[in-house]
Amino acid sequence: MTRTLATVFLLATLSGCFPYVTSYVHLDASEVSHTQAACSNVGPPVFATYERNGVRFDVTLEPGWASRTKEGFLRLRAPQHMVISIPEPTGYVQPTDKGDHPALRFELRRTEHPENRFGAEILKRRGVLEHRFDFVGLPPITFSGTLRLPTVYVDGVAVTSPLFEFERRPHAGIAPFNC
Repeated sequence: MTRTLATVFLLATLSGCFPYVTSYVHLDASEVSHTQAACSNVGPPVFATYERNGVRFDVTLEPGWASRTKEGFLRLRAPQHMVISIPEPTGYVQPTDKGDHPALRFELRRTEHPENRFGAEILKRRGVLEHRFDFVGLPPITFSGTLRLPTVYVDGVAVTSPLFEFERRPHAGIAPFNC
């Protein structure tokens, strides 16, 4: 058995890949698709993605795979000419597996992260701007529940997000060393 494990490890190392096992927060709602955040579809599907009024919305509560920050976030990619605003930047997480626990309130704060500069320049050349709002004041997600985001205004038109359900799920895969 030890020889078999050593052989598998050696082959994985020579191929430039390694196996991993992790858990992640899976977000689900009607009309969303799920996408990976890291390195050419490697990693768990941490983003819930949907489109409204010509804007792509990406939501995650699992920032470790999607960014170097500790907070989850809402990312919007919109044509440069569109005006994006969130007048009441407050969201809520309601635990469902903790009895009558009250909803947890958090703030959505517009941010620009230095590690995203290169990607933002590429999008800008394509006529797209990225707007990112970090979830500030949200504890680590170790429970199941629902996520309610505030209304986003796109060129003055109110866009409501779906009500998300979330839970922590296991994930295993094989990733290249250069991710």
